Amino acid sequence: GGNTVSVPIGKWKREINSIQDAINLCSTIRNWSNVNNRDPREWKNRNQVIKSKTTLSEMFDSFMEVHKRETKEVTWKVSKNRLDQMLDFYGKDTLLSDFDRKGGRQLVLNFVTSTQKRGKIEHADRCRRLMSNVFELAIDREEMDSNPAFKKPKTGYKHTPKSNPTISWEEVPEVLTLMEENPVDASILTQLATKFYFLSGLRVSACVSLKWEWYDSKDNVWRLPPETRGLKRKKDEGQTHLIPVSSGMKTLMNQLLEINGNSEYVFDSPEGKKYPHLNPETINSYLKKLLGQGRLTAHGWRDVIVTSGQEVGKFQRDIILRQIGHTEHKQGASGCYDNTEFLPQRRDFMEWWSKTLIEQGLRI
Repeated sequence: GGNTVSVPIGKWKREINSIQDAINLCSTIRNWSNVNNRDPREWKNRNQVIKSKTTLSEMFDSFMEVHKRETKEVTWKVSKNRLDQMLDFYGKDTLLSDFDRKGGRQLVLNFVTSTQKRGKIEHADRCRRLMSNVFELAIDREEMDSNPAFKKPKTGYKHTPKSNPTISWEEVPEVLTLMEENPVDASILTQLATKFYFLSGLRVSACVSLKWEWYDSKDNVWRLPPETRGLKRKKDEGQTHLIPVSSGMKTLMNQLLEINGNSEYVFDSPEGKKYPHLNPETINSYLKKLLGQGRLTAHGWRDVIVTSGQEVGKFQRDIILRQIGHTEHKQGASGCYDNTEFLPQRRDFMEWWSKTLIEQGLRI
């Protein structure tokens, strides 16, 4: 349906030895043109790589559009920040094709090594993995042929994980007493949030962002949507996290109702600028002021729950891990079939945990 074009196919008796050779080559060129949607006159340059005019910035934007549909907002924002850092390093006008040729791997290594030299070992590898995901999308869209960021580079830098500072069971009464004495003059909302956090086993981000509508008074349980900040669950997993309410938690909730009962958030904070509720760093900051630097972090309290729940309470590790939001039982080939909740056992654990902390000095 298009125009007829003349395509030189070779010199007679040098490159073309017969009429049949010419016919066969014509057929080959025509098919190549149709399959690749290329002008048949480009046949002689068919083996040359076409340099994509797509910039790295444009590819990052395309990836973020897809990423937004697949992940939580907080994760999307973290990814956006990392991609922006890479753009600052490479330049917004850098072509995607620069990574799809010899030297592309070195471009990846340049960023990784530069970041590692600043002491950000784990951050460098997270950025590399994110870059690899971008390149996989580019390959899927036929913008690239290979992924120079797929393999973790051997740079000689190693990340040494640091555990969060925590305390022993014997130190718990001292912490609870200090919390009640409140020598740092923290607000009542900060105190209640910390106590609720100690009782619930939630991560701090999930704890401070609780909404009253998530509480099921009929079953006396909190039902946190899978996209809740801090649960660390994929947007499409659809697994609601349950927090059975113990008698101690119920008492705290009644106090919080008097303060924020008319608000959307349990820990609504009108003073906050970045969040409509308490800042997730509030509990950590409070513990730091209360106990000093490096003794106990909010995340370190989860160590106390898991360890003491087994050693003191004699509860099964699987029950405790489910309660603090871990989903190991959903991993592996059979994980998708495991929908067990063990809610009665978790209620028993939460009630024991509440009563035990009260015995150790928690005032509610």
